Amino acid sequence: MRQRHMNRLKVTLALTSVLLLSMPALAAADESSLQTSQVRTILSNVHVSGVTESDLSGKSIKEMLAQLQDPYTMYFSDSELKKFENSIENNVVGMGARVGIDADGVYLIEVFAGSPAEKAGMQRDDYIQAINGVSVKGESLSAVVAKIVGEAGTSVQLSVLREGKLINVNITRAAVNIPEVYSKRFDGNIGYIQVTDFSSDADEEFTKQLLALKSKGLSSLIIDLRDDPGGFLESAQNIFKNFIKEGTLIHTRDRNNQDQPILIQGGSSLDVPVYMLLNENSASASEVLAGAMQDYGVAKVIGLQSYGKGSVQQLYEIPAGGALKVTIEEYLTPNKHKVNKVGITPDIVADGSAAQMITALKKAGIQNVTVESSKHKVLVNGVEIRDTFPLFRENGKLFAPTRALAAMIEAGISWNNETRAVEISSAGKKLTFPVEADKLVIKAGTSYVNVDQFASVFSQLQVTDQGEKVTIRAVKGN
Repeated sequence: MRQRHMNRLKVTLALTSVLLLSMPALAAADESSLQTSQVRTILSNVHVSGVTESDLSGKSIKEMLAQLQDPYTMYFSDSELKKFENSIENNVVGMGARVGIDADGVYLIEVFAGSPAEKAGMQRDDYIQAINGVSVKGESLSAVVAKIVGEAGTSVQLSVLREGKLINVNITRAAVNIPEVYSKRFDGNIGYIQVTDFSSDADEEFTKQLLALKSKGLSSLIIDLRDDPGGFLESAQNIFKNFIKEGTLIHTRDRNNQDQPILIQGGSSLDVPVYMLLNENSASASEVLAGAMQDYGVAKVIGLQSYGKGSVQQLYEIPAGGALKVTIEEYLTPNKHKVNKVGITPDIVADGSAAQMITALKKAGIQNVTVESSKHKVLVNGVEIRDTFPLFRENGKLFAPTRALAAMIEAGISWNNETRAVEISSAGKKLTFPVEADKLVIKAGTSYVNVDQFASVFSQLQVTDQGEKVTIRAVKGN
């Protein structure tokens, strides 16, 4: 990882403080008059709103921040700053595993290479039964995680259930850097790269994995920025350098309405189709990169309207103590499209995690799609994906996400509120699936269709139901 200093944090576009942290404001009783004065001076000189020193006169730090009504401008104590930096860099102290929860409890989704969990022999799909001898049955995911993390060098004992056997594991907690870039290869030399956040070394890792994909042949590329809250602007800038030789990443507007564009120089090009996945939680640096790729015609954006965080923050050290993160600019895309409170508009709208991924793979060149779904694992054409493909049974019938099945056969899908039915458009025909117990059910705003009934109408869909493992194949032309 790169060595980082305060100036490395100067321009940050992370939504982390909103999505991942709850930072308490400095209490009035804890602040000094010198701190208050220094914060007031910084805000009155650089905050994008144009607020003046007289506007902030006589107010505490907490009151000044409240007056700005800017959720991204905030004060950090020294300890809070460290937490903020760690959140952006994906650094945690714990066992080094990604966990999830289902009806059976908290389990391991992924064990990070070189982590304390890996060294202790923990495995994917281990179910955590107890921590330090105390049962965690029925506890929430966050409650279990809170008991696992702790000070580096301290120990924690986990009792895990693996294939019906209870195993005790002793783990020494350590600092762990969570991977933020993942890549895969699908049939037909279709590359896939997911960026979970724009940490200071995400750009280097992205370029490394892109070069590895190119070295084995690349016909098209999918870049997945879904649920990516952002991070460092410089990382987005360097990733964009893989796609254009020179140009503009963003335009900026400061409190004086001056534009200081962030430029690209010394870049390269990639002569294959590129598709980018965004959703409503893609924010900040994700929107910077997607907006630039879209404006230059480098990539088509698939998914949903993004979050709409179109502002730039700069971190200032307060000599009297702490640090201040201040919104100093609004940014626009290269074609000067507004992002703040608007977001990036996708070229192809796709709703639902699995439907988005399948749509991108179809656009990237995959003809026939095979989805294999089993407990905690989804494979598409033999490649494991991180998207969910939720299946369930009701009255002996198998149900699957309607949007995902529609994406597999490249059909249009819409909701008719008057008839309370899903309408599927395919090959010039419109078919209706009404909300009925044996046909279509709605759960948490998502429609699920009876798989057998769907397959009986669309012959290109083939279903193999083996109980715990279900395989659904869509063959083009059937």
